[in-house]
Amino acid sequence: RGDDVQWLVYWIVFAFFSLIESFIDFLIYWIPFYYAFKLAFLLWAMLPQTKGAKFLYDSFLKDFLKKNESRIDAAMADAKKSADAIASELASATGELATAAAKATSVAETKKDE
Repeated sequence: RGDDVQWLVYWIVFAFFSLIESFIDFLIYWIPFYYAFKLAFLLWAMLPQTKGAKFLYDSFLKDFLKKNESRIDAAMADAKKSADAIASELASATGELATAAAKATSVAETKKDE
C-alpha cells in the first residue's frame, strides 16, 4: 500500500509539473541545462529515499487540491460531457459516411453491371 501511495503522489506531482512546464515552454528555451535540472528534479521526486514528491505534495499541492476540489470536479464533469458529445457526433458522422460509401459502392456496381 505504501508503494502505491508513493507512486500516486509522484504522478500527481509529475502532472502538475508537466502542466506548468507546458505553459512556460517559451521561457524554458532560455534556461541552460534545463533538461539536466529536470532530470535531477524528477529523480529527486521519484526516488523513495528522497520522498521528494511526498514533500511537494504535503507542502503545496494537498491544500491547493482540497481548496479547489469542487472546481476541479466541475471541470472534469464538463470535460466528460464535452467528450461524450464529441464521441456521439463522431459516431453519427461515421455512420453517415459508411452509409454514403455503401450507396456509392452499390451505384458503382449497378453501373458496372449495365
